[in-house]
Amino acid sequence: MVSNAEVRSFWERNPVAAAGIAVEPGTPAFFQIFDRMREAPECEPWEFSNRIHGYVQAAGKRVLDVGCGNGYVLAQYARHGAEVCGVDLTETALKLSRRRFELAGLEGDFRLTDGDHLPYPDGYFDVVCSMGVLHHIDDPRPMIREIWRVLRPGGRIILMLYHRHSYKYLVILPLKRLLLPHYWGKSQAEACNMNDGEECPLAKAYSRMEVLDLLGEFECHELMLNQLSWRQLFLIPALGEMLSRVLPSCSESWFARHFGWNLYARAVKPVHQVGK
Repeated sequence: MVSNAEVRSFWERNPVAAAGIAVEPGTPAFFQIFDRMREAPECEPWEFSNRIHGYVQAAGKRVLDVGCGNGYVLAQYARHGAEVCGVDLTETALKLSRRRFELAGLEGDFRLTDGDHLPYPDGYFDVVCSMGVLHHIDDPRPMIREIWRVLRPGGRIILMLYHRHSYKYLVILPLKRLLLPHYWGKSQAEACNMNDGEECPLAKAYSRMEVLDLLGEFECHELMLNQLSWRQLFLIPALGEMLSRVLPSCSESWFARHFGWNLYARAVKPVHQVGK
């Protein structure tokens, strides 16, 4: 079992996407490059992210991001009038989130804690999201129980996890294990861990049914898939680049909607229940 200490140590040293950005983390240029990368057509365009989160309808809502990273998601909520809070396992993430908000002139509350212990009262939030976080935890159920506790009845949970039945998991990772020397001898689970860095201690992939089971106490479940590029799909970089110039975003394609790497889940805490 991978401990929270191992996970914390890795992400303190490796803030999300920083390895691929050749400027100092926390600078204006860093956030500009990060946002451009994240909102690229083959990743998570802002319009798609807004469809998942409902930023433009967020005015007056209380929103918590569990594992807030560098504050990207919360900044979108805050710009549209939400009262936002973020928690993270690492000081690095909190420092980056606070810096993003300072540069943007936004207000937010950021606290150091793991997701198993959220320092907020029962029923406090209208929305709790956790994007790309639960798949780095051996057992996410305590975190789900805490999210349930701090959500008001009728409040919404929004998650993103890696998708086990994705093109990346079923095709690309096995090919890497076959063709790339630093993947030789790795199990499929170990290859999945390496998605977030060769030393990443844990990155699990979930099926739709596992996500529905994880959110079994919630209702009004919605599942969506995204993130698959033409370059990934055709496995030939030159062909993928050419197709990306003439075809709509692959993230909006049938392939991404059925075999995308990012599995998004939205659900609602029932109004008729006040605890779990």
